[in-house]
Amino acid sequence: MAWWDKVTKPFEDAYDATKDAAEKAARETERLAREAAEATQRAAEEAARVAAEQAAEAQRLAEAAARETQRLAEEAAKKAEEAAAAAAKIATDTYNYAKHLENDVEARTISIAATVASTTTELANAGLDVTSDEFKILSAEVEKRVMEGIDVVDDYAWAAYAWLDENACRLGLTAAISMGCVAAFTPAQPAGAATSTTLSLMATPVLYIADMAAKMAVATAMGEIVGTGFLAIPGVGGSVDAQLLKNVISNCIYYSLDSAALWATPAGVGIAIGAAVAPVVATLVCTRTCPDGFSKALAAA
Repeated sequence: MAWWDKVTKPFEDAYDATKDAAEKAARETERLAREAAEATQRAAEEAARVAAEQAAEAQRLAEAAARETQRLAEEAAKKAEEAAAAAAKIATDTYNYAKHLENDVEARTISIAATVASTTTELANAGLDVTSDEFKILSAEVEKRVMEGIDVVDDYAWAAYAWLDENACRLGLTAAISMGCVAAFTPAQPAGAATSTTLSLMATPVLYIADMAAKMAVATAMGEIVGTGFLAIPGVGGSVDAQLLKNVISNCIYYSLDSAALWATPAGVGIAIGAAVAPVVATLVCTRTCPDGFSKALAAA
């Protein structure tokens, strides 16, 4: 080996070793970079896969929710349609029954007699004196007026008909009306004492006169008070047009003012209302009928 080779060989060996190390480091770096890129690619693909699965699940849930919402909406619409049809049928049946009463004297005679009897029983149960001749006369007058003719009330806004049939209505409503009458129009309770006193004082000036206009005016004013009381009774308020009810009650009061002995005292006011008004209101709610002409205000009678 030449002296020059001896001198340069260590440097060449060092160079070769350095080169080999650099190449090896480069290869290792390349390998690590490749593995890192592949890991990143795998992670990205996994993330994309998970995201796609989550999106698909979200879509599935959204579609299921939409289908359920649609089903519920269709079910609600169907039920509403069925309820409307049922209400329409009940309203039609009730109207047809009212027309039947209008055209059949015997049927309405039986109906009003049952209502008066039920009202009388329930008023007695509630503590009202139903044994006086005046009470019996007014009750008979109610039956007579219904037998002579009725109005079928169909041109007012009515709430959904709440009773399955007339008899169920009669039994339930006469009980509620009777308790309401005793509480609101007799001296048994403080509020009733005040109202009965007011009504007696209002009636007194026209009890013994023949002035029809004056009696109509007083009966109309009294009908406002009594009508408001009846509207507070469960089963009456919300079941009948308020103005119609007050018209009917005003007529009842007007034709009962001849029973002066009752209207002249607070104690008699409740008896007069129980006999002359209560069965008519029960009939109005339960059959959509009232005595002929009673649906109109007294001034228009």
